[in-house]
Amino acid sequence: MPDIALNFQVAVNEGNYSTSSRLIDQALGDGTLLDLVLGLREIEEAASHITLERRDHIFSYLGMWDIYFAVQIPSIDVLELLHKHSVRENARTFMVDFIRDLVDRQDNRFDQFCINIQTISRGQYAVLVPSILEQRTEELLSCKIQFKDEAPRLYCTADLLETYYGRKIVAATHEHRSFDIIVNEDQYITIRESLASTGLDTEPMLVTIDSDKWDEYVKTRRSPRIHRSTKDDKKFQSDGSSELAVLHRVKSARSNIYSRDFNQQHNALITMNEARTQSCNDVLTDIATDPSHSLRNRALKQLGESGDMRTLDLLDDIMKNDGSTSIRKEAARAYSALTSRTAGLGLLSSLPATRPPAVDVSKINNILNTLLTKGMPTTMIDETLNSVALQGGSDSGEILLRLMGRPQEDIRLAIIKATRLLDKQSAALIIRAALKDDSPAIVSLAENEIDARWPDGVWD
Repeated sequence: MPDIALNFQVAVNEGNYSTSSRLIDQALGDGTLLDLVLGLREIEEAASHITLERRDHIFSYLGMWDIYFAVQIPSIDVLELLHKHSVRENARTFMVDFIRDLVDRQDNRFDQFCINIQTISRGQYAVLVPSILEQRTEELLSCKIQFKDEAPRLYCTADLLETYYGRKIVAATHEHRSFDIIVNEDQYITIRESLASTGLDTEPMLVTIDSDKWDEYVKTRRSPRIHRSTKDDKKFQSDGSSELAVLHRVKSARSNIYSRDFNQQHNALITMNEARTQSCNDVLTDIATDPSHSLRNRALKQLGESGDMRTLDLLDDIMKNDGSTSIRKEAARAYSALTSRTAGLGLLSSLPATRPPAVDVSKINNILNTLLTKGMPTTMIDETLNSVALQGGSDSGEILLRLMGRPQEDIRLAIIKATRLLDKQSAALIIRAALKDDSPAIVSLAENEIDARWPDGVWD
């Protein structure tokens, strides 16, 4: 087995991101990337337990942290892509272009359901924002809700749940509990009202299904929704994608950790722990800082074992200021474990910063027009405006100011909220315009923004 693969695996086992990154650089530079790939495959085949540690290191090197769960490609295959395309330098740029092509072609190797628009708007994958927003708009425009044409009337929400915003809103309506794709009249009314509150009218989506064809139709819609279970991991392993089986379980665990059911919470935490990944540290941080969550101590312990230096400030704050003595002690133990584990390893204190490329602002503006004219959910408008504020560059303030001329009050309110992501000078131009608005709600929100961002009274 090549030394470079063994050395890389040692770096992964130690949580040494500096060394793993240096080894990938070396392999790219001297043409030994294929040796690294083949060696890592041999190591993976011999492993009795697959984790996401290797994926953490490779995705960190390539700056793919924001799309970690969206990329349905095993990390070793990602490295092999670099070899196949003869990439010797600028590997991150290559991957941005490669992923953008997947998104534009709606390739199933990229799952846009896993993307948070505001998160990617801050990084190098901001270039994906227009395409993802367009896809999410198109899927809602083409969405249908089938219903049985006789009493008792039943509705099939399968299509709606296969849209990003539809699933997000419906799941919130059910308070994130399990629910069926078939709903009765009362349940549909609740869903319809929830969607209407976001600005989405479901009536144009309704399609009648003859009652004698209803059962067969429901059967066909249920079949694709049977989720893959852990017993199917062998199938993943046989095609070289066992890492994806773990990835999918961890993705589900990130949601289940917030369940009201303690057993689901407990099992979710075990899944995250066994995966040995830093990709869940944001969730563990949420749990560790939530006084009402029953697994705070366990979350703190896992943060201490994670090797992630970025959590040190959080742990320091908890061990000094939390109201619970046991939590303060657990945070102190986690802090100590983290600092002792990472001492001398050269672990990256944060993912390497990369200046995000400018998004196509004109395209974003066109998307806003579509969202407004097609009556899309206000959540989509909020996220689009936030993306403009985060990634519009020098034009962002000007674009948002121009959009303040829109007649829809909800849009203008959303623009004022989006100014929180702008520098004070750019935000001030929009706030001044808002103070002259005819709507009392707009003026009131603008005044609140002044109190929040300019408390010293320095305005002009």
